[in-house]
Parts: sequence; structure tokens; C-alpha cells
Amino acid sequence: MKLKFSAKNTDLRVLMEREGFRFPCGGKGLCGRCKIVAPVFKPTERDLRFLSAEEISEGIRLACDKTVDGELEIECLFGREANKAERMDYADAYAVFADYGTFVGLAADGEVKDGIDSDATAAERFTLAGRAQREVVELIERHSVAKAGVMLLAADARRFHALTGLNEPLPSGDSTDAGLFGLPADEAYLPPIPGDFIGGDLPLELFGREEGDLVVAGGYFAYIGNASVHVAYISPSPESLNAYKATAEYFLTRFMPSKRVCVGENAVISARGGFVKETSRIPSNAAAALNSNRVKAALVRLAASMETESLADDDLWQDCLNRV
Repeated sequence: MKLKFSAKNTDLRVLMEREGFRFPCGGKGLCGRCKIVAPVFKPTERDLRFLSAEEISEGIRLACDKTVDGELEIECLFGREANKAERMDYADAYAVFADYGTFVGLAADGEVKDGIDSDATAAERFTLAGRAQREVVELIERHSVAKAGVMLLAADARRFHALTGLNEPLPSGDSTDAGLFGLPADEAYLPPIPGDFIGGDLPLELFGREEGDLVVAGGYFAYIGNASVHVAYISPSPESLNAYKATAEYFLTRFMPSKRVCVGENAVISARGGFVKETSRIPSNAAAALNSNRVKAALVRLAASMETESLADDDLWQDCLNRV
């Protein structure tokens, strides 16, 4: 739909609201869904946060932070009606980013009420932060929730600081002000981060699994032992394919797991055989953590028990690498 405006130093949002357009998040810059085609506007920080490079090059912008000063013609890419669902009196939210998936949803009373699970995303700050804001706002609007009470925020180690935009250490396994991250919630809960190379997503994936399990999830390999969880991370990229295969053989040979679990799609592990494919436990465990201090404490203990394997210095791993 094409629209024409003539105004002097007036917010575009105000002009569009007069025409009956309803901004999905009230024009607060939390969702990235008020898209317009208006290449006359120079991309703002908000545009760069929510829009892809391809969209920017095609002249797509967000309407919520633009000012009209003169004659303007735009093409509006969002409608007047909201996508509604069953109303919820309250809800918490979660956004978890791993290299094998993105999990965003609403939870209440320890259960997942609605969610958006999709493929993994890149590690750029604006891409991740914008996606967390946009998808959570979409869900809370769909269910007529004004704002999430607590929002669980977790990511693998490569993405965590990119997501938060903060360089200093953050409280791990605790709650903090959601305003630090511009999230549509009162508080942000950050699951414990086990170490420099392991993110807060892994405790959420492993919680509730049993001793003797070997779990492969994206680049994570985790064997749950009696007193500790042995963990390694190898990027599942083509450049490290041999190292990835060697790590699978290393864990199988060293620990002889009683159960082998592969989370989601994994061509390398599927070809290896002997693994049971399961869906991720992140959404259900995130919902449980948002409702229970007992679960939060268990996540802290689980993270503290994790030991990262030094594979490059291990003779067994080197032997496995030479055999692949």
C-alpha cells in the first residue's frame, strides 16, 4: 500500500497512526515489524538492528523512528490488524540462541504456552538482539500480554556478548534488569555460563538427562558422568569436519555411553549411526526454570560440574583424528 504525506518535522509514526495503522509494539522499537519501502531515509541504528543487509539495500526501513519534513511517498509493508490468539493474564518469556537452533517463546506455570523455534542465526549483535525483541513482542501481542514478567536469555559462548552488547561480565545464573538489553520484560534471567567456550544454552539442554548419556547438540559433545559432565565444543563447519568426526569417536571410545542422543538434524552424526534423534529440551527446561527456584539451583549445580576437555593435547583424540 502506497501512502503520501506532507508535513514539517513530524514523526512518521504519528502520521501513519492518523491513517489507522497500528504499530505492533506501539512504536517503541522492540519488534522490527513496521516495515516500509522508503529509500529516501538513511538507515538508522534501529534499521540495522532488525533488517537484513538485503532489505536495507532494497530500500526497506522501519517507520517507527523516522521524521517527515516535506513531501514523502512510501510503500507500507505492514497491515492494520494484529494476529490475535488466546488471551493470557500473564506470561514469562525465553530467548535461547545456539548454533543448532533458536528457541523463543512464552511460558506460564512452568509450561511452554507458545513458541517460535527456527534455525540458528548469525552472531551479529543487531541481528540477535533484534530477533529476540521482535519475536517475543510478536508473541506477547498475539496473546494480549502487556509485557513479560521475567525473560530468560541465553546463548552459546560465541553469541552471548554479541546478544547483550555489553563487554563486562554479567551475572550468571541470576536475574538482572531487562532494560540493560532493551527486552520487553521487567527482569532478565541469565542461566549459568559454564565457561569461556560453553554458553548458558548447554545446561538448559542437559537438565533432566541421565548419567551415562552422551548428548551431541550442534557443536556440543557432552557425556554425563557420575560426578562431572565432560564437555567439548567443535564447530560443525566444513573446515573442521575431521575434528568433529574425531571428537565423536573420542567420546564414544573413552566413555562408552549407555545412551547416545543427537539433538535435531545432524548429517555427520546420522551417518555415524547408533544415535537416538531427539528434539531439543531447551523450551521445556526454560519454562521450568522460569517457574522454579529449584530448577534454577539445579542448573547452577549442573554448570559447575562441567569440565571442558583439552582435546588437542589428548593422545586418544589425536589417534581418532588420524583415523578419520
